[in-house]
Amino acid sequence: MTAMLRSVLDFIYGIIGNYGWSIAIFTILIRVVLLPLDIKNKKGMIKMQKMQPKINALQKKYANDQQKLQQKQMELFRNEHYNPMSGCLPMLIQLPILWIMFGAMRSLANEQMAHQIIQYVCGETPQLSGWLWVKNVWASDSLFAAIVPTLQNLQQIPADVWSSVLSSLPQETLQTLAANIPNYTEGMFAVATNDQAQALAQALYAAAELQPTYQAAMEMLVSNLNILLVFNINIYKQYNGLLILPALAAITQVIMTKFTQPQGADAANNAQNAQSQSMNSFMKYLFPLMSIWFCLISSASFAIYWVTSNITAGISNYVIAKYYDNKPEGTTADQGVLKA
Repeated sequence: MTAMLRSVLDFIYGIIGNYGWSIAIFTILIRVVLLPLDIKNKKGMIKMQKMQPKINALQKKYANDQQKLQQKQMELFRNEHYNPMSGCLPMLIQLPILWIMFGAMRSLANEQMAHQIIQYVCGETPQLSGWLWVKNVWASDSLFAAIVPTLQNLQQIPADVWSSVLSSLPQETLQTLAANIPNYTEGMFAVATNDQAQALAQALYAAAELQPTYQAAMEMLVSNLNILLVFNINIYKQYNGLLILPALAAITQVIMTKFTQPQGADAANNAQNAQSQSMNSFMKYLFPLMSIWFCLISSASFAIYWVTSNITAGISNYVIAKYYDNKPEGTTADQGVLKA
């Protein structure tokens, strides 16, 4: 599945010629494929929302009889043709697909970073994959991120990616690479384990630091600036981005959450207990903050995916909600559910 999604992404890149826009289009296509599941999930949420007053009435009437309450709730669900699992199933199906999609993009990012550091070690200057204000989509959209792979980036590349990249190089490149690594040993390029991958990453990083082109790309304006006695940050002369994508990730997360919530949800939330309302408010702030953090520590390619996914999901949820909110309700067979 990962290989298939990766081939789709490569196909789009072959047409577009830009990884940033290719990832955005790729994300939209995946969201379109998942649209039927989004519709099913949204229908379940809206139906549950419209049943909420009846559920509240049952909870009030049978507050002291939990067994009777469960029985009446199940009767209500049957009469309304509502399956309590209908909201969970689409999400359970979507998550593996989205995870596989992320795996395909991460595999591509790892390959690109491996190729870039190899070119630097060989004394070449790689052509970076830019997108709008981002100079290299395989690094973070941040003033505090370099435009080239760092040791931390390289150490995240697994052994199978290193093996694949090295096996794709011509013999002449391998010879140049070996000659430019100060502590090169025979068998260093035979990467089969994560320990060997870590050792190779450190060797390539040390070799790249000796190259003038890499040194220039890593030149700093401010080094190890301490923030609130907790964070140490670097500000590079050739910074990779402007922190726009992390900000957009938070903003679009808020908007998507708003559009995901069915109309009339606030009135239903008022009927919930204070603890539940407090938890909902906490999650509203937590998800945007998590979006910022993930996009700061990940590549701009991931942030492009995150923002595009939020925008696409927000628009689709809004349209679906509008359609079902304006759709006339059918006659329900809930008469007698609230009777003793």
